[in-house]
Amino acid sequence: MKSKYDLVVLDLDGTIADSDLGLVKIGIKMSETYLPRKDINMDDYLFLNGPTLDETMPYLFPGYPLEELIAKYNEYLPDSVKDITLFKGAKELIKTLKNNNIELALLTNRARASTEQILKRHGVHSYFKTLVCVDDGFKKKPSGEGLVHIMKTLKSAPDKTLFVGDNWRDILAGQDAGVDVAFIHQHRRPHRLDVSATYVLDDISDVLGVVQSDE
Repeated sequence: MKSKYDLVVLDLDGTIADSDLGLVKIGIKMSETYLPRKDINMDDYLFLNGPTLDETMPYLFPGYPLEELIAKYNEYLPDSVKDITLFKGAKELIKTLKNNNIELALLTNRARASTEQILKRHGVHSYFKTLVCVDDGFKKKPSGEGLVHIMKTLKSAPDKTLFVGDNWRDILAGQDAGVDVAFIHQHRRPHRLDVSATYVLDDISDVLGVVQSDE
């Protein structure tokens, strides 16, 4: 397979991994200790997917110390991994890209410990050349700093790199790093209309068609 790109960087939650059930369960558990905002519903706990905890915790549980909320979230996080699955077609895409000598990396706002748990649990950890996680010391998405680090590490040029994500933070991170972005809108969640991706796809398996060269 001829490819437009030498490197494909994937986001985790909402892109290749369906973490909604695990995140909702964390939100419900936390609400047993902390009183959530009055108008909250189950869908609000999905706000845990995408933004950083600095944003989500005060929104979901206003009035409590941020450090305490984050500590409680991290306490429940390891147990939530068992509820996380890969989206249909994600594993096949990862294998196909790797088998065609396309480098794979992962950039996520999730912590490294649970990221590696998820990848190992589903047998795809070894396919990734490098991972950049929220606790690795780089600026969080929407900054492109993590992407720039990945490209430098794997010696890939921006015009030969594709970033695949599922929300506006991913798009802005890609733009900040100067790379093409494939936006997966499989959740049909509200999206910032002022942010445009290079490609808009319905499903993670559609990435293969973007990567393949027309030549």
